[in-house]
Amino acid sequence: MTCRTSVISILAALALTMAAVPAANAGGGRACVREAKRDAKDCSATCKEDFQTAKDACLNRDHDCVEICRANRSECRLDTGFDAAIDACNDLLEHNREQCPTGDGRDGCIDQAQIEAFQCRDAARELAKPLLKQCRKDFRTCAKACPAPMGGTPPVDPKQCVADAKDALKTCGAGCREDFQVAKDDCHNRDHVCVDTCRAARHTCREPVRNDLNTALAQCATDRQSGIDDCKAAHPVPPPENATAQDQCIDGVQVEAFICRDDAHEEARPGFLTCKQNFRSCVDTNCPVQQPD
Repeated sequence: MTCRTSVISILAALALTMAAVPAANAGGGRACVREAKRDAKDCSATCKEDFQTAKDACLNRDHDCVEICRANRSECRLDTGFDAAIDACNDLLEHNREQCPTGDGRDGCIDQAQIEAFQCRDAARELAKPLLKQCRKDFRTCAKACPAPMGGTPPVDPKQCVADAKDALKTCGAGCREDFQVAKDDCHNRDHVCVDTCRAARHTCREPVRNDLNTALAQCATDRQSGIDDCKAAHPVPPPENATAQDQCIDGVQVEAFICRDDAHEEARPGFLTCKQNFRSCVDTNCPVQQPD
């Protein structure tokens, strides 16, 4: 057999091998999942737009007019600088986290970085709070001034109408999530029904962990409110000098509440990780990769 014939034979064998590789490893894989995520995002955006249209109809307001009010609210929020400040706080967290050493002191260093980032975000919220409140107030004033839609009929029960629109939004969102799961399973050449069985088992596994986490977070919230009440009782306003003392006291309580929530999530993480590993094992064991048709 000549060298040329050998090369052709090898290339032919390689082509047959590549043809047998599931689409997940060819054009599917990550690119396929990214496309599924984009589709899911577009689907969610459509659900939101449909909800806003329905809500405006429930309130007997022209949708296009209210959309202008929403755009003005978004611009107002942008002008407050709040989102930029939060982004800066998050960037600070990432910078400080990267500076943390490896080894025993890393967890404590990261915890301190997270506390500093929380304080940064809290300060940004307090600074922007009156401005954001004004943005919401201006939006309500703008929306209420919108005329009724041409040829529209006011609903008999606006509150029930809005409640129905919210239910429709939830149903629509659930449909987007289901479509994404189907598409993602297809990307990985896994049987969707089989993988959904593993997802159900994961949900069952996560439920007691989630319940314990929610209980812990509820206790954090209770302690936070109790601490704030104590601060207000110890530092009533006025006189003016007590305002600073009260704010400092409340800031300390909020930091403690943040640490409480962070500890609760840290405690729950191993349980969630076990459920995640069990899910992957279930999929790999029971839902083998299928050969494309």
